[in-house]
Amino acid sequence: MALADARMLAGPTPSLVGASPYPCDQLDVWGGRAFWMPPGDPRLQAIHEGEPAPTPPLENLEGAVRYWDEHPDWMEFLDPESPSYEDKMVERALYLDLWGPHIRPGARVLDLGGGVGRFMQLLLEQDCAVELVDPDLRSLWRAVSSAGLVSSGRLDVHWTTGECLPALDPVDLVVATEVLCYVEDPVKVLANVHRVLRPGGVLLVSVEARWGWAMAADAHEGSIENFFGTGVVHVPRDRWVQTYEEQGLRDILEAAGFVIEALQPSHYAMSGPFEQAAGPLDVDEALALEARLRAHPVAGGLNRAWMVVARKRESTAIS
Repeated sequence: MALADARMLAGPTPSLVGASPYPCDQLDVWGGRAFWMPPGDPRLQAIHEGEPAPTPPLENLEGAVRYWDEHPDWMEFLDPESPSYEDKMVERALYLDLWGPHIRPGARVLDLGGGVGRFMQLLLEQDCAVELVDPDLRSLWRAVSSAGLVSSGRLDVHWTTGECLPALDPVDLVVATEVLCYVEDPVKVLANVHRVLRPGGVLLVSVEARWGWAMAADAHEGSIENFFGTGVVHVPRDRWVQTYEEQGLRDILEAAGFVIEALQPSHYAMSGPFEQAAGPLDVDEALALEARLRAHPVAGGLNRAWMVVARKRESTAIS
């Protein structure tokens, strides 16, 4: 379930020299090519072959597989020609406004749910050694292709889930962008993250928030009843999202052995409840608007997401 196990679907598989993760200049010959590897979570293969997801949270992967077929230009959002490129880069900048100081050049990083490489790209440019985990095989193809265009850093990719995280050498940093809200067992995922993160290491995590999603442009028609329910937004065979209120997010992180250093709402000015009213924004405009929305007595509670900086205790014991 790593690059060492991968085999090209057409043509010979390029050799990999040395230990994982691999220098990015080795990966240029992987660019634009599709490969297969054994899934670390056995549930994934059936979904990629067209079978229904065995449990509702994995319906997110069903949706992703379908979107790659129907809207590949939107899914390829690291391509500057993608219609979603600008929005995704502004969203990344909103995250980095809080997270940026914790990303150290040369760090060893787990990019959990890293997708096509929105944060991987930036990490590699800072000469980090990145272990990217994602349940969507097509996203891994794009991540490896993108890494091959970078002249620094090291990468390995793993086709699996956070619940079935592989044995990895300890990492300094874990980036988990919009992951815990889509998984079946967030407690197990956090336990696995805790296991691979060195004592004193940092977890950068974001999740969907409880209220703002219903007013966003991408809210699914007919999902209004989810607004009044338990916080789970479920559109069969398309998406399953566990939204979080602040205290619930604090509770699961602290129970897993993390000390929360910062927890901040994000309104995702480009894809949240104020998208239409805000109109197109550059990074500076989005950051300024975000600060105003956080401070507003009504808008403050309509955030689309929560962003967190947490640290594993120096002692590995969980109290």
